[in-house]
Amino acid sequence: MDFVKLDSKALLQQAEMTGRIFRMKSGWRKAQIFAGLCCCFLILTIPLGIWIIIRAKRACIGLTEEGFAFTYLGTIAHRWEEVESITPVAMSSAMFGGGLVGVGVAAAVSRKTQGLKGPLQIKLRDKRIPKVIPAHTIENSMEMARQMEQLSGIAFLPVEVVED
Repeated sequence: MDFVKLDSKALLQQAEMTGRIFRMKSGWRKAQIFAGLCCCFLILTIPLGIWIIIRAKRACIGLTEEGFAFTYLGTIAHRWEEVESITPVAMSSAMFGGGLVGVGVAAAVSRKTQGLKGPLQIKLRDKRIPKVIPAHTIENSMEMARQMEQLSGIAFLPVEVVED
């Protein structure tokens, strides 16, 4: 299958018009801005710091009937037909350095996180390495995931049990 590359800017604009744009959480944006400011303390890394700050303010995911676009340090855009599977991934202690501190931090982050508890791993057809979207850092991540399920036709969220 040979797909023509999607225009990510046009896709994000279309998602903005339809109300399917999901920005990153404000706490995450503040942490990235802080990291950018820390980079600015060293003269050589000022351009990197400014770039991180600008990208953190623009970071979002946009969903349309055609596909999705995610922008942060780079921008990826793919059609739903290209997506083979979507898998929610739990955050492990290895993501936080491992050991007892990593276990404690992973538990604290998981407890405090509202919505999805980890990133989404998106496997594309004819690609060996999946794309990873940090869904746990997106505001209203459960609504975003439900819309991704609906638009892609791939069920990946656990079925909600309704008690009478």
